[in-house]
Amino acid sequence: MRCEICGAEIKGIAYEVVIDGARLVVCRKCAFKNPSSITGYVTPSRRISATKPPSRPRKPRVYHKPRIVEDIVDDYAERIREARENMGLTREVLATMVGEKVSTIRRIESGRLAPTIDLARKLERVLKIKLIEVYEEEEEVGTQEKREKFELTLGDIIEFKE
Repeated sequence: MRCEICGAEIKGIAYEVVIDGARLVVCRKCAFKNPSSITGYVTPSRRISATKPPSRPRKPRVYHKPRIVEDIVDDYAERIREARENMGLTREVLATMVGEKVSTIRRIESGRLAPTIDLARKLERVLKIKLIEVYEEEEEVGTQEKREKFELTLGDIIEFKE
């Protein structure tokens, strides 16, 4: 448990105090600080035990989620060029059939431009070849492990007058 004013870990007894009508759980130092040093009035209203019963350490659970990945084959340029030539198509005709520019087809066949998944699907359909590889990749979704996070406290915002 942490003090809601200074952020220090509370060991032993925690105090519930009222500052301008707000109830806060604070450490002994902040509970008995001079009330004039804090904007508002501090009153220790009751003591709260800050110690927790010991708990069993748990192993963090890791969750895996399979993810389907589509990727273009490495030798796409050769496959496209060979299939186009075997079908007797020119670059201009192929470009018209898939709705792309001739320069795009030229750059794909030379290997300077990798086709998008959508364009690869169109080329697969027209040329009757395989350009897309589909495989599963396991992705770690998350763990149930508790991690200590930074928490903003009133002590980070309030300026104490000396």
